[in-house]
Amino acid sequence: MARKLSALFVLAAFSLFNLSCLPFSTGRAAATRTPVDPENLGPEASDLRIVGVSLKTGASFSFDKNLPARLTPDSAAVTGMTYQSLEIPDADIMNLRRNEKAEIVEIETKSGLLYKISGTTVSEGRTRYSAHGPITIPLSDVQQLWIKKSGGGGTSALTYIAAAGLALGVILLVISTSKQQPDPNPPDESCPFVYSWNGGEYVRDAEPYGAAVSEGLKRTDWIELSSLRPAGGQYLVLLTNELDETQYTDELKLVVVDHAPGVKVAADLDGRIRTFSRPLAPVRAVDRTGKDITPFIRENDLAFWLSPLEGLDPDAAGDFRDELTLEFPKPAGAKTVKLLANVWSSPWASFSGRAILELYGSSLDETYRDIDRHGPAYDQIWSWMAREDLFRLRVQVETADGWKVRGEIMGGAPFIAKDRACVLDVADVPGEALRLRLTPAANFWAVNAMTVDYGEDLPVRIAEIAAEKAIDRDRRDVRAELAATDGRYLESPYVGDRTELVFPAPPLADGLERTVLVKASGYYRIHVDASGQPQAGLIERIIGEPGFAARYTFRKYLEWEAGLRAQAAAAKH
Repeated sequence: MARKLSALFVLAAFSLFNLSCLPFSTGRAAATRTPVDPENLGPEASDLRIVGVSLKTGASFSFDKNLPARLTPDSAAVTGMTYQSLEIPDADIMNLRRNEKAEIVEIETKSGLLYKISGTTVSEGRTRYSAHGPITIPLSDVQQLWIKKSGGGGTSALTYIAAAGLALGVILLVISTSKQQPDPNPPDESCPFVYSWNGGEYVRDAEPYGAAVSEGLKRTDWIELSSLRPAGGQYLVLLTNELDETQYTDELKLVVVDHAPGVKVAADLDGRIRTFSRPLAPVRAVDRTGKDITPFIRENDLAFWLSPLEGLDPDAAGDFRDELTLEFPKPAGAKTVKLLANVWSSPWASFSGRAILELYGSSLDETYRDIDRHGPAYDQIWSWMAREDLFRLRVQVETADGWKVRGEIMGGAPFIAKDRACVLDVADVPGEALRLRLTPAANFWAVNAMTVDYGEDLPVRIAEIAAEKAIDRDRRDVRAELAATDGRYLESPYVGDRTELVFPAPPLADGLERTVLVKASGYYRIHVDASGQPQAGLIERIIGEPGFAARYTFRKYLEWEAGLRAQAAAAKH
């Protein structure tokens, strides 16, 4: 257990120092458990490069990566320059500059703050400015911080890595009181990373086939590479293993989709390209308690819904799940609807997969073999995943006959969330409202945005492109291994394994826009200690007892949080 706590200590606190851009969540209610003590933040915290902040209200702010915000230990706040909408009382204005059209373009306040004004609106006698200028956000208002760190070799990353309910103050306390050199390695429970060249650096852009932890669970993913830009008529991509696992990639290609401007495209679970030209956000979204969560899930931004963990008791009676209900408008006669979901597994879900595998001990290899030959273990795993909403999330539709499962979202990618498409049958939904329900296992999911589109798929031009160059770490040509899903794998057994890929970039026709997706097929094997005695009784409860897996892993979460607090307290003294 000590080893696990140590690894998670690095995962939650010291990963601020790895190659990632990381949000840390307070779980909205959890910040009140451990108030932030400004005296304990220390100089290390003020060195963090914050590129985004989301608030407990669902609002969010972005900061220029070249001019990031900072933590100010003396005031326990985030300070930076960002675009914002604000009121500046006339009594606070010292200098005001206008352009030749007499429009206000700059305001300097009596306290010395300078705002660049881009727009002015007046309503009911009150003036509101759209401005780029300084902002100070108390940590007590913050739900997540997005921290920018760049890696070697011209790489950087935008990833999600946080325990959903951990108080922000605890993490900052750990950072400021640690006397140890942080472990530079990322956490060791995930899947391969795909980096895209954006014209200036490689950006971590996709995590394919998450949760495919054995060959029998191998699958193909189609994931947008939103940062990819052509360079000299080519697309440059990296496939890396940065984790304590062996990765087996069977196929890796690019899928180039050219489409009308303003149209969003995404792939469904079968790789069919769906178009979204008139997406509709939910008009109402509530959690199990009736709390309005619409600000967190109405658009793809820095703010997302997380399980509220404050007061959650794994030993209490009842279903150990969250429940989210979303309402959308529905046109009369609609038979199907396309759902665009930006929904991701939490890092704790990823860690839980490792923790459960370790319970198999010396029986793990035989379990893998049974999964791979689609024996009883395979059926148990798929049934369990479908039932528990742990790594596969069911989408339910309210019909005239009650709630019906009409789709699912695959999880398993805790660091990078990309849109996934899902077509739902709504022919038996009465009235002019569509109600969807998600029942994620507690602490296993994060929901960023969900929209729907009732329109037919628009015409698109699709080209699947193989790499014209693929060189692994040993400078071997591995194009043949990645050319097709045929069981001939590119094997990456070591941390630091890296494959450089170059793809031709077809010319883009005038008047069209382009979306590029990576098509990746494979699986991975996490390196776990499989020498112990199998915990047969515990495994049976996890697989067979509804709700037990989420309860069991949440107990582990509470142990981890207690251990992190203890280490912070020990370091402080």
